[in-house]
Amino acid sequence: MDDEKFDAIVVGAGPAGSAAALTMAKAGLSVAMFERGNQPGAKNVMGGVLFREATEDVFGPFWEEGPVERPVVEQRLWMLGKDSVVTAGFRSAAFAAPPYNAFTVLRARLDPYFAAKAEEAGAFLVPETQVTDLIWDNGKIAGVRTGREGDLYADVVLMAEGINAFAAVKAGLRRDYTMENAALAVKEVHALPPEVIDERFNVRDNEGVTIL
Repeated sequence: MDDEKFDAIVVGAGPAGSAAALTMAKAGLSVAMFERGNQPGAKNVMGGVLFREATEDVFGPFWEEGPVERPVVEQRLWMLGKDSVVTAGFRSAAFAAPPYNAFTVLRARLDPYFAAKAEEAGAFLVPETQVTDLIWDNGKIAGVRTGREGDLYADVVLMAEGINAFAAVKAGLRRDYTMENAALAVKEVHALPPEVIDERFNVRDNEGVTIL
């Protein structure tokens, strides 16, 4: 990769990185967006809830064509004791109608869609490329160094690396996580037929429920 100059470089192609790249590209800036994985979302295991309004402000009506799972019509909170549970919840019929309130999503499926929107706006996606260091010039970040040959320069470098912020930590822009402020979690993904989900969670017509 030869040395090249962009208006802006985005490190990380998750939702934040894609949102930044899309916004800047729509404003007419030349933007390069780097992703460590072979595609956006490849390094992500998150499944959770995405709220529509703020996301739609950036990406447009993503829920009409994007890979969302189910619109959330009910939110439940469970507080568990050794042999008891206290529950609270909120359910609204309005959440079951377009344009909806929130959706359950799988980031591995959704991230490529958001990155594609940034590309459609003119951003240049560079997958399978890790930014290994930042380039400094007179106390200012002037570009990035990658695992490939050549450096890339930009007037603005936006860091959206996520939890594994290798370049930001190396440059001293933030501290690395320690055992005291990090947690290890185990995730399981269970696939059930739609009719079983509907029966167990008391929903219908592809409605979704969240339990915290």
